[in-house]
Amino acid sequence: MSKTTLIFWLCFLGAALSPALAAQACLLVFAVQVIVILLRLAARFLPAKPWADHPQAITPIFSIHLAIRNEPPRLVIDTLKALAQQDFPSALWEVVVIDNNTTEPTLWHPVMDFCARQGPRFNFLHREGVKGAKAGALNIALAHSRADATHIVTIDADYLVEDDFLSEAARALRETGADYVQFPQAYRRRGRVAQGTDVELQEYFLSDARAADDAEAVLLTGTLCVISKTALVRAGGWSGCTATEDAELGVRLCKAGFRGRYIPKIVGKGLLPLTLQDLEKQRYRWGSGNLRTLLCHGRGLLQGNEALRGRQVLAITAQLCAWLNFTLIPTACLLSTALTQKGTSAVLNIAALSLLLSLSETLTRFFSRQHRESYGVRVALSAVASRLALAPVSARATVAACLPGAQGFTVTRKGVVVRREPADLPHDHLVIFVLALLSLWTLAEGPLVPSLGTAVLLLPLPAGLWLSSELSRYRHSIQPAQSSEVIA
Repeated sequence: MSKTTLIFWLCFLGAALSPALAAQACLLVFAVQVIVILLRLAARFLPAKPWADHPQAITPIFSIHLAIRNEPPRLVIDTLKALAQQDFPSALWEVVVIDNNTTEPTLWHPVMDFCARQGPRFNFLHREGVKGAKAGALNIALAHSRADATHIVTIDADYLVEDDFLSEAARALRETGADYVQFPQAYRRRGRVAQGTDVELQEYFLSDARAADDAEAVLLTGTLCVISKTALVRAGGWSGCTATEDAELGVRLCKAGFRGRYIPKIVGKGLLPLTLQDLEKQRYRWGSGNLRTLLCHGRGLLQGNEALRGRQVLAITAQLCAWLNFTLIPTACLLSTALTQKGTSAVLNIAALSLLLSLSETLTRFFSRQHRESYGVRVALSAVASRLALAPVSARATVAACLPGAQGFTVTRKGVVVRREPADLPHDHLVIFVLALLSLWTLAEGPLVPSLGTAVLLLPLPAGLWLSSELSRYRHSIQPAQSSEVIA
């Protein structure tokens, strides 16, 4: 049993034994939830401040860093082939592939052989016993970058970049004079398959990242980011203190006074996680890692310094809170109070309001975007379903980040699975669904608000089953274009 699951059941038991304490806990969570929503709205709707760009006549020299671990070799080689097609002068860039902690030689030997055939611009490193997860690997790559490199580029193993990626990065650096730039993450799809899931993931870039750009407080998202080598070194390099080393570095760059820009141009596309479980692991890392980053740097952000202004602190906080969900404790208290009938109406109402507020924010975000971008109601509903399907894991991640102890780093599986796997049944969703059904029966004659809040808890299970099916369709749609290698 995980720590967060244990906390859920402790809250469930505690609500039955101490209704007053449960009411206070739900009220505290609800207050934090409201504050975070208001902060994100403020960051999003503050009047845009024109950027004071400082164009520079620079000719960047790029060192592209690709950290891999247990990746399908065909997938990595395809990524390297796309990099080899860059229209940027070949003398002005290199690739450093750092394979860390992969013990199976058949996974990294083909990549090493491919790099050897490309000549001196493609450098392959294999290291075992690397600590600090991806951050540790990227620090090794940084130490092996060419001496005259001016900028470090990070890219994930599954990203196929456009031929003009480096040219666009150089143009952005010249026109803005920024110390680092971040391009949006995007995903390869065929037709309308997983379009709603794609939209749900894009929400961060279309709202939070754009608002952060207006505030001059852009954080990094791990791939397709271009960072001044000087800025990276002065900020202290990569750190493995959280599971999201990219966002954590972004905070340190902002605090050190370095200037970043978000460039809203798609220059490469990767793969969506292949199963619901993979997507949940990714979301758990994003949510827990970003909140832990906020907790680590919170005091410094609140105290402020000469490099940070108020709107920058607001934008940084909004980005780090983008994947959070505060409903774990209210869910446990609501279900316990409804089933045991030992709680108070205060617990039922506050917990239900927390759940209804979470749903309302989700609906507002995606349907307001649907109105602005005209991508169709069906796509908006699919995006909402994706967010609801991931609500339980986001709630667990939010609580987990507040617990002591080091955070683990889980690599998102990227190989296309061709063997049959067990059914991708969302167990958390099923437990909540059953408890919510029983609670609705006990609340049948009661007030409306607790019943509505309990009804919200019925949604993650069908949303999770739908998302699992959608990702299955996605796997089959991309399989002909991908390697048939299997990752255990």
